[in-house]
Amino acid sequence: MRQHAIRQHARGYTLVEVSVVLLALGLVLWGAVVFWQQSAGQRSSALQLDVQQQAKQSVTGFLHARHRLPCPAADANGVESCTSGTGGLRQVGFLPWQTLGLPRPEAGRLRYGVYREPSATAAEDRDLAVSRDRMNPLRVRTPSPRPQNGSAPNGNAPPVPVAAAGQLGATESGDPFNPLNSACNAANAPPCPLGGEASVGQVDVCLALNTASDPISAPTGRLGVSAGGVRRPAAFVIAAPGLLDADADGVAFDGANATASDTSPTFESANTRGTSSYDDSVIAASHTELFALLACETGLSAAEHAHFNAAIGAFVLERAMYDYRDQLHVMVRLAEADVAAAAAGLLGAGAGVSDAAQAMLAATGDTILSVGARSFQIGLAAVGIAAAAAGLVAATLGTIDSAASLVDAIATHDEFAARTTAITDLAISINRNALMADAIGF
Repeated sequence: MRQHAIRQHARGYTLVEVSVVLLALGLVLWGAVVFWQQSAGQRSSALQLDVQQQAKQSVTGFLHARHRLPCPAADANGVESCTSGTGGLRQVGFLPWQTLGLPRPEAGRLRYGVYREPSATAAEDRDLAVSRDRMNPLRVRTPSPRPQNGSAPNGNAPPVPVAAAGQLGATESGDPFNPLNSACNAANAPPCPLGGEASVGQVDVCLALNTASDPISAPTGRLGVSAGGVRRPAAFVIAAPGLLDADADGVAFDGANATASDTSPTFESANTRGTSSYDDSVIAASHTELFALLACETGLSAAEHAHFNAAIGAFVLERAMYDYRDQLHVMVRLAEADVAAAAAGLLGAGAGVSDAAQAMLAATGDTILSVGARSFQIGLAAVGIAAAAAGLVAATLGTIDSAASLVDAIATHDEFAARTTAITDLAISINRNALMADAIGF
């Protein structure tokens, strides 16, 4: 009886022990599953973030090379499509990984949006997915034919500045060592041959980024990210789905990322925190960020203002100098007239001396014939000779002075004429530099 009780006790102890072991194994397995899920989630998140970062680099590289952002793809095949099925602008779709040359097919799962706000006026166009010649500031045309310094007023006066209604033209040559198109001539309008996308440079997309960054909230129907209930404008957005369908709506993306469309292009902000109903990852680039990335601040200021302000300054100075040079030419002509008048005066004074001498002879004859009765005429004739001699001296001095004035006027004119040639060279150089800035992007 005693041994039977011992066997029953041992058998019961074994069952408890097995239960404890099973419980322990269950806890270990549960922990392993949780660890595996967390590890898998971390690996998936790391891989997803890596794809997103590569996608962002590819998009910004495309921007550098094409002076625009790529359009979204219509599907996961990753080929950009700039128009929607209804013929409107495609603002939201999939990442165009094939167009970007991104060798990551998994990037086709990423959603992508781009800011598009077209305008009929080039300078106000903010469609970042379009390569367009937007930069056409006030400019001047250099003189053609080139003003020459001759013996007459110059008929080839510098032209007046005009507000450019058309394009600057295709300033790029395609040769990195000689970037300016050889067909460009600042005297023409437009100064370079029109060439579509060949006329577009980095400065054009900088202008679009600058004007599109003005609004604090994204305009209705334009790309934006939802931050604190306010839609902030974004240049482009790349959204990746989380590991799970956190909001359990049957769509891999959560929140606004799942509903963003061409008519309502709103994504979640990159700062949106993960919750039980949201586990997506978003990378968004603002217009200001891309503006800084392209170093637009210095370049746009130089291309839009500094170059052309210098050109306008050179034009005003050039025009004023040519006008003053023509005034100096008039002064030369007046000095020549003074010399001619002085010569005539000298001849007249010589003739006056001859007349006075003749009067003296006549007075002497009359005095002899009148036996001294008309001797006073000799005195008058002597006064006339003295006056005529004084006039001759004055005319001689006038001739000398007018000749000296003519020499001075010619010297002043010639010296200033050389300066007008120099200012023309400067004006041509500034205009060429402005075209060169457009050719290299700034």
